[in-house]
Amino acid sequence: MKEAIQLNLFTVEELSALATTPIDADTQRKEWRKRKLRLGIMRVDLSRNLEKDGNGYPIVKPYYGIPDAPLINFKEALATENHNHWVHFFIDDCLLEQIWIPQYTERDLEILSRFKGTFTPDFTLAPQLELCQQQFNVFRNRAIGQLLQKRGQRVIPTVGWSCRNSFDFCFLGLSQGGTVAISTNGVLRKFVSHRLFLEGVFEMERQLHPDNIVIVGQKMELRTKASQLWYPNEQIMRLRGLHRNGIDKFQAIQPAKQS
Repeated sequence: MKEAIQLNLFTVEELSALATTPIDADTQRKEWRKRKLRLGIMRVDLSRNLEKDGNGYPIVKPYYGIPDAPLINFKEALATENHNHWVHFFIDDCLLEQIWIPQYTERDLEILSRFKGTFTPDFTLAPQLELCQQQFNVFRNRAIGQLLQKRGQRVIPTVGWSCRNSFDFCFLGLSQGGTVAISTNGVLRKFVSHRLFLEGVFEMERQLHPDNIVIVGQKMELRTKASQLWYPNEQIMRLRGLHRNGIDKFQAIQPAKQS
């Protein structure tokens, strides 16, 4: 088993030195900036040049087609040489977080650009998270989507929500029309989850008016004006098995070797 990535955090001494660094010490300040970027959290290096909407969310341009190839999840996409797929991110967060970590972002974006198309990452939006955390995950979703579009990739935005108070921001950065992707994974476990999911679908249609909705997961009755395309998530049981076997920490996913 490969070792999990260890991020280099600042020590107390380093923070103290940073606070006392002379303002004209360009070399030192650049080095501190590099250290902060290696934390892999805010990723100012990724977001500073992105086109954003009036609320500061990166804009993902609409895609009006539908997937013209089978779906494959992100974990499997990095381990295959068959690029005749659309890549989705409806997997555990511990398996998709690496795309936001500096050591892996460029490599993973380059690999994803080889496929037929890509959904944007499904970073968790859950009621247990603070609203600011959910907003940051929406930001990351849109940022990766725009970066892929800048590489010429076909991108279908993944849309998610938590409670009603997330409806004010979870659809930002997206245009009306086109195709969106959602997942029903886990929404049938509890009545409340099912109800919130249906409310979110209604609100998504009200705000975005999508032409097509790609739905990955367990099939259920949805009343929408948009066309529905259903895909089973054949990997969900396998991923749950990882937790039962005690593999529940982030591991860097290594790409397939190129011949």
